[in-house]
Amino acid sequence: MSRRRWSLPVVVALLTVTRLVVNTAHRFVYPFLPAIARGLGVSLGGAGFLVSARWLAGLATPVVVGVVGRGERRRRLAVAGALLFVVGAGVTAATNVYAGAMVGFVLMGIAKPAFDIAAQTYVADRTPYATRARYLGILELTWAGGLLVGAPAAGLLIDRYDWNAPFWALAAAMAVLAAALAWVLDPDTGGDGVALGRLRLSSPAVALLVVGGLFSTAAELIFVVFGAWLEEAYGLSLLALGGAATVVGLSELTGEGAVLAFTDRIGKRRSVAIGLGVSITGYALLAFEPGGLAVGVGLVAMALLGFEFTIVSAIPLATEVVPGARARYLAWFAVAMGAGRAAGAALGPRLFDTFGLAGNALVAVVLDILAFGVLAAWLGLRRSQTVPAQGQGESTS
Repeated sequence: MSRRRWSLPVVVALLTVTRLVVNTAHRFVYPFLPAIARGLGVSLGGAGFLVSARWLAGLATPVVVGVVGRGERRRRLAVAGALLFVVGAGVTAATNVYAGAMVGFVLMGIAKPAFDIAAQTYVADRTPYATRARYLGILELTWAGGLLVGAPAAGLLIDRYDWNAPFWALAAAMAVLAAALAWVLDPDTGGDGVALGRLRLSSPAVALLVVGGLFSTAAELIFVVFGAWLEEAYGLSLLALGGAATVVGLSELTGEGAVLAFTDRIGKRRSVAIGLGVSITGYALLAFEPGGLAVGVGLVAMALLGFEFTIVSAIPLATEVVPGARARYLAWFAVAMGAGRAAGAALGPRLFDTFGLAGNALVAVVLDILAFGVLAAWLGLRRSQTVPAQGQGESTS
């Protein structure tokens, strides 16, 4: 009996729900990092190292993609990433000690980029570049969803049970979704219709990796201390932290929605530049240590709106740099951003302890200015300038 071939909207819906679970595990940690630190009996800096280790684990992504997804196999990589997430979340919740949490965070840090790349390449293979930002933007709505849906729910679970309750819930949900992925995704053919080729990194390809690393570091410097800043400056409770996270999530959702509406029209590279400009403005204003809660949260929301518009616009651009080695290039793009996140997570609490939020914000400004300079110098911002790519012959502006 032949397998039913599911339509692209059905597949995108399943991938989106799965990414919502994955991203919830990553997002709810930030506002509740102090609660996790208390639950494990470690300092905020020690908890920050959990986040840093999770992003550093993404350095293994090219190996995972090369072995598990060998031959650009999407379904196998997606299911493997989902199952690895189940193990990581389960280990984190079950051990209830710092060493166990470290192991679990590392496993989830490997699982997220593996699944993300499988989902992004699966969609990119089946959509034209001219409209790809809209399809990939739907997947990326789940990053904001992790805060809008996941963080408040996690706050309720932590408040009612313990710090590890959200990890139990996420592990159970992902176990069900892994089975659904194995059933719904098309069987792998070793290429899925894509002409496979060697991964050759041109100067623009390397420049895009550098840009991704820089703007990811900048954003993480703010993300990782967001909860601690609100607790220290305004004495917010766990539930109030969840509410503040919701405000930030709404701003990110706005940035992701803007990608759906504008990025394909104005060009991917130009959109990245605009996003960087918004982030730089937000970080710079945040450096003045706003005195009011509403103003402070608003500026964080502004900066992260710009970041979200930047990163979601950069992903469709990255899918067309080396179409014949799409998953492998995206693996290195994930490494660049993961390394940036790890650096930001490790440095952020220490900057915050020494200089306050202003120190984190000023360093973020410098990093995003550097990213803008690299983007302008090596990728260009005019539509007539294209990122060298094989395949479709379309402008990758």
